[in-house]
Amino acid sequence: MNRFIRSVTFLILAFLMFSVQAAYASTDSITSQSTPDLLIRQIMGLAYESQQSISSGPFSVGDSLKKVEKTWGEPEDLSTVAANYWSRNVRFLYDGSTGRKTITAIDDFDPQLQTIHLSMLKELIGEPVSEVEQEGNYYVTYTDYANYKVVFVFESAWIDPNPRLNMYTVEFALD
Repeated sequence: MNRFIRSVTFLILAFLMFSVQAAYASTDSITSQSTPDLLIRQIMGLAYESQQSISSGPFSVGDSLKKVEKTWGEPEDLSTVAANYWSRNVRFLYDGSTGRKTITAIDDFDPQLQTIHLSMLKELIGEPVSEVEQEGNYYVTYTDYANYKVVFVFESAWIDPNPRLNMYTVEFALD
């Protein structure tokens, strides 16, 4: 059964990647005319192909935070586990115990994400591997179990059964 789920997930992702060239697009290609469908395809394509978010390019999960700082400059807000680039709508979570400060996850909170509703996401990608209502947010997770895990963070589903997307996180898949 687990192998079947992985196969179906892989086929869905392959379809998404090849159905629209935007899956390989850089962050420069995102315009104010991006549709929710296109955004979802870009999110999943970038996560699968390079473990990037829409706003994080050219940086990926596994890269060094030092590499980001060299290119983008110092973060606007820095803690022991996160570097926030608010003006770029992105947060890099990193492992401070490594000398290079390895990026372990990327949070993306681009305002365009709020055009995506839960029903659109499920209609386009299918059923997630998990859905959890917690601390006023609704977390929806998709993964291929090999390359990536994407956690979509929606407004509470208690308030609205078809909530808007607030942000999402890209990280490596954990087997």
